[in-house]
Amino acid sequence: MKNVGLRFGILFAVIAVTVVLLIPSFQFYSKSEYEQEQIRRDNPASLKRILNLGLDLQGGMRLVLEIDRSKLDANDKDVIDRAYAIIENRINQLGVAEPVLQKQGRDRIIVELPGIKDEKVAKEIIGKTAQLEFNLVRDEAMRERAITVIENTVSGRADTTEAAGGAEDEAEDAREREKSELADRLFGGSESAADTETAQAEGESSETAAAVTSFRALTGYYGEALVVRQEDVRRVDAILQRDDVRRALDRAGLGGNVFLWSNETITPERGSNVTYKFLYYLKATPEMRGSVIKNASATIDQSGRNAGKAKVDIEMNAKGARDFTRVTGANINKQLAIVLDGTVYSAPRIVSRIAGGRAEITGSYTLEEAKALAIILRAGALPAPVHIIEERTVGPSLGQDAIQKGLLAGAIGTAFIVVFMLVYYKFSGLIALFALALNIAVVLAVMAAVNATLTLPGIAGLILLVGMGIDANVIIFERIKEEAALGKTVRSSIDSGYSNALSTILDSNITTLFVAFILLWKGTGPIRGFAITLIFGISASLFTALFVAKLIMTSMFQKKAKLSI
Repeated sequence: MKNVGLRFGILFAVIAVTVVLLIPSFQFYSKSEYEQEQIRRDNPASLKRILNLGLDLQGGMRLVLEIDRSKLDANDKDVIDRAYAIIENRINQLGVAEPVLQKQGRDRIIVELPGIKDEKVAKEIIGKTAQLEFNLVRDEAMRERAITVIENTVSGRADTTEAAGGAEDEAEDAREREKSELADRLFGGSESAADTETAQAEGESSETAAAVTSFRALTGYYGEALVVRQEDVRRVDAILQRDDVRRALDRAGLGGNVFLWSNETITPERGSNVTYKFLYYLKATPEMRGSVIKNASATIDQSGRNAGKAKVDIEMNAKGARDFTRVTGANINKQLAIVLDGTVYSAPRIVSRIAGGRAEITGSYTLEEAKALAIILRAGALPAPVHIIEERTVGPSLGQDAIQKGLLAGAIGTAFIVVFMLVYYKFSGLIALFALALNIAVVLAVMAAVNATLTLPGIAGLILLVGMGIDANVIIFERIKEEAALGKTVRSSIDSGYSNALSTILDSNITTLFVAFILLWKGTGPIRGFAITLIFGISASLFTALFVAKLIMTSMFQKKAKLSI
């Protein structure tokens, strides 16, 4: 057989990659529920490498939201996109691992929140009125003064107004030292210094969880911007919410400002999985609110230094035009942050006084990013309420019961197949069973790699794949037996059997694949989970049946005069 070494190399490489991709999932689900919750809280980035369980398996909430169009203008065609942007932002604030958010038709949005603990809070956050605001970004000196006050409070040093005011020079020196160590702190990939200083008592609330002795150890700089490692975001939040920190900032005359996170994250080092989140220091009172936005659209700049780059054009109503003229005229060279529901989406710098109620936001945006920002700006003035028309809550015990029954059904079906293949096809049946086991493992590994969600219909899809995978091998084995009955050699019988069965196998699997893609395209929720499992499974089934099983059979029987089939 030609290139047999290369083919076995491919097989072993597939097995090795499959094992590597499945290890994080096995490690995560082998831990206790409390340990899993700790991982979700302290290291959410690791959840991107595991196979997620859907709403029907781990419990949670499913909501169907409908937009009330009774008060909308007939030309308001992108209302569902605007509502989607608002709801997506709010769900991200809930901290739910792998939520599902889908548009359905022109009026409905389906929200699935696996593992959600407090359904009441979730509904309140999703259903509240959108708040779009324009807040001035405080200058670096004021931001560093606030950081010094927080640092002094956290470390137990004096945090009086006089100490904070007199520490500006010290803060500037400390900041310069931190910038000189930027490569080590921000891009070195080492563990945060605060990791060795954090102690969390079991059952302690998130507000008091971050028992650190240095606030600065949790922060870094990306250019002039303040950034925090993704895994340290909760610790920083806990510190900023502490009562003693807030009192210290008030005493220092900084109570009229607020730290807010950006929706944007960065990965400064290529190839690294360490991400950072921007943290802005803003004036708490907004200069303007989203009700002044009349329209916003994404276009390509045709002239100037930004020619060819995407931008966002903003049109305001009469009141907005007056306010914007005043704000931009009084704050040239300062940043004006666009804040939606407490999250900073952009912070463009004001380069000149802007009159007439028209403005543009420029930067290093792609056209898609500019379109997304335009939707965010229009979302602030969304006139249509969103109603919850369907609500379904699945308890964790019901999900666990579904898992157990699904696995039991799969085990019973697989047991019958194993017995049949070993009794009827002998050693060839054992080869088919190995290919089948690899098929299922590859499907789960690919789903873990793309961070897909396994649902109860997905488990049904896996069980269906067991039958489809064996069906392909049965067709092949019967063709091989027919060829052997004609007096052909073992090698010739195997080659002819696979060749004659190929068209039948491809026909049945490809037509099923088309149906799976249609289900993925038009389906929602669990139906999509079934379709995803089916698509990955059919692809893996063709590989294991036509490549893996044939490779092993040819290698095992090529020197034998008789097939064990």
